[in-house]
Amino acid sequence: MTVTMLVERDGLLAALREVEPGAMVFVSGEAGIGKTSLVRAFCAGRPLVRYGFCDALGTPRALGPLHDIARSSQDSALTGLLGSGADRHALFTAFLDLLAAGPSVAVVEDAHWADEATLDLLLFVGRRIDELPAIVIVTYRSEEVGRDHPLRRVLGDLATARPVRRLQVPALSRAAVAELAEPLGLDADQLFAVTDGNPFFVTEALSAPGEELPATVRDAVLARAARLGPEARSVLDIVSLVPDRAELALAGKGVEECIESGVLQLEGQTVRFRHELARRAIESDVPAVRLPVLHGQVLDYLAGLDEVDPARLSYHAEAAGDRAAALEYAPMAGRRAAEVGAYRQAAEHYARALRHASGAPVEVQAALWRDSAEACDNSGYLAESIKASERSAELWASLGEVDNQGTVMARCSHVLWKAGRNAEAHAMARAAVELLEAGTPGPGLAVAYAALARLLMLGRDMPGAIALGTKAATHAEQFGDTQTLGRALNAVGSAHWLTDPERAVEVLSASLDAAIETGDQMGVASAMTNLGSGAGEVRRYDLADHWLAAAAEYCSARDLDASGSYVQAWQSRSLFEQGHWTAAGAKAAEVLAAHSQHVPSYIVANVVLGRLRARRGDPDAETPLQRGWELAVQTGDLQRLWPAAAALAENAWLQGSPELIEGLVGETYEHARVLKHPWAVGELAQLLRLGGVETELPEYVARPYLTGDGWQELGCPYEAALALAASEDPERQVEGLSGLQQLGAWPAAEIVAKQLRESGIQRLPRRPRGSTRDNPAHLTDRETEVLALLAEHLRNVDIGARLHISAKTVDHHVSSILGKLGVSSRQEAAEWVRAQDRELGTRT
Repeated sequence: MTVTMLVERDGLLAALREVEPGAMVFVSGEAGIGKTSLVRAFCAGRPLVRYGFCDALGTPRALGPLHDIARSSQDSALTGLLGSGADRHALFTAFLDLLAAGPSVAVVEDAHWADEATLDLLLFVGRRIDELPAIVIVTYRSEEVGRDHPLRRVLGDLATARPVRRLQVPALSRAAVAELAEPLGLDADQLFAVTDGNPFFVTEALSAPGEELPATVRDAVLARAARLGPEARSVLDIVSLVPDRAELALAGKGVEECIESGVLQLEGQTVRFRHELARRAIESDVPAVRLPVLHGQVLDYLAGLDEVDPARLSYHAEAAGDRAAALEYAPMAGRRAAEVGAYRQAAEHYARALRHASGAPVEVQAALWRDSAEACDNSGYLAESIKASERSAELWASLGEVDNQGTVMARCSHVLWKAGRNAEAHAMARAAVELLEAGTPGPGLAVAYAALARLLMLGRDMPGAIALGTKAATHAEQFGDTQTLGRALNAVGSAHWLTDPERAVEVLSASLDAAIETGDQMGVASAMTNLGSGAGEVRRYDLADHWLAAAAEYCSARDLDASGSYVQAWQSRSLFEQGHWTAAGAKAAEVLAAHSQHVPSYIVANVVLGRLRARRGDPDAETPLQRGWELAVQTGDLQRLWPAAAALAENAWLQGSPELIEGLVGETYEHARVLKHPWAVGELAQLLRLGGVETELPEYVARPYLTGDGWQELGCPYEAALALAASEDPERQVEGLSGLQQLGAWPAAEIVAKQLRESGIQRLPRRPRGSTRDNPAHLTDRETEVLALLAEHLRNVDIGARLHISAKTVDHHVSSILGKLGVSSRQEAAEWVRAQDRELGTRT
């Protein structure tokens, strides 16, 4: 077999041997193509190789490969964390520590069967492997990874990662098959026609040279098995029902004959088929009447062992038709999967338990539906989560368990909000509060108060959010629920941004501490994000940028991509408002390319990108602006409606259609006035004035809108330039025009210049040359040349030699370039060039 599988593999083996430590290699190919044999040949002779396997269990073990690697490496730290229910960030970091301990190879086989947590682990490691002295090899079947397969997300996210390689294993050629067939007197053409060059199929046919060539591979496997004695065949039957590997003691008598014949191979204290296709061929031949009996034998054996993954027990319990065992082990498997973030697998385990729960006590069923709802929510199965929550609430209600019923309803309200069903979300949260207030106060009331407070805060009803969130915090403390306390404080702190920013920071910091104490990673990310986005909303950019950077680092370290995308979207908005337009556009484009399904992120990034195009006079500002507005309307929340409406109105003004402004912002303006949002009312009122609508600003409006100054101190150059241009002092008006031109705000600059000329001012700042204006970063021709060479990682002296200028002159150009791009290093400038190239490629 080894010889056969390595025919025509010299080139692939050489390619693997050229891989340096600090790399991840994805090895793909169809089933039986020889991926494993290739990888084993590469690993042969290496001092330290660790193997992990993904299982074909239907619902795979959570972090199965990591358990295998920990067991084979005898790493007590990793094993201890796996056994203690540690969170997945701790597990992932421990695996990195294991890889960092010295030169090694880690192999993850059959990633097409990987659970969600294992896929997240691969993404986590792939983003950090370049810093480690190890090579990680991942095999998967290419034909099983379609466009919607979960592994596709990992491959896509790592597509541009420098240390990640891909290797496709092809079928054998006709000549190679002939070389193997002819010494045995077999018809090479017929063999190739039947096997299509698949090495496994070829091997199975060659294993019985004296027999007639099998018509199918299944026949080839079964023909080989038929030559074994009855005890050995019984071993094959039971081992075929155990995906991946079976314990020797389970295999029983006859296992030696199976190993000697080459049908099974020995690995430590376990045995396995040489290929999954062979296992499936034997499994398909087991009489249906015997399947439940054999699965029952496997279940009985595994149940007597220590530390058996409940996913295995759950699988065999259902196959054996043992409803009680399935109901016992499936929820255990679901909880273990959820603990490590394998939420899709957790949802599948709970679904299995529910299939066998019809005769279970009602409270057991209600708890299962509740846990299923949470797993579905975390998996993104929002519709399923809502249905499960409704069923759970019904069952708790039938038992008179009001606290549990209200808790489920409160949590469901957040799922409804994420699904864009905001009116239903508010109705559900209010119903939960009313239900729980009518009974004896319990811990569920804190959860309900916190859920409704969060919805009020998101809708920018800040007084309501503060009052209710404070109630939630009081009840959570009374019942010792620190996690709910943190969530409640998050809503209260976020609501304080508009009236008392210092208090907002204080309360959100307390929320962050509570989340850290309870290990609530989503709570930590949310607190950091709201510290950053809240500060940004009231234009405290130093504080905003600090917390957004901290949140981005936290989310990246834990691969919390959905939360991280919202952080990136807010970073783009902060950069945009501070005048770093090129960097803002690149960040917004990055969010839109990677996170189009995360609606809040999508709204923010679309509004930033559309507004940026409008202010620069770039083509097609309308598409992202309209897309952002449509999604904002769907939410009904002021924090989404206000920026989107303002962006549409500003674009109308810049396009010379101020008469459209009232229709674009009037309704949102009234919404903002009802909620007394100082910044939203100020901006929308200012735009209405540009549309010829007289507005009287209330005293609570943010100061810069009341006085017309203070924008420069806040760090808002565009607003500062417009305020100068609107003054009555001609010198200040000209200064405002110059500021708009420096920003590259050409449509606004043209409007202001026309107004100045009509007022009799003729000596206006000269507009830059067309080539400078057309440049997306508004660089001069020379700066463009310098940037192109800088992107090639040349030193200043080398750039100077290329352009025949001094290194000192190059240094001046580089400083100017960094300022115009809004970046802080040469490396970031080079990345900006690459982002522009990608955007250009997308447009063309």
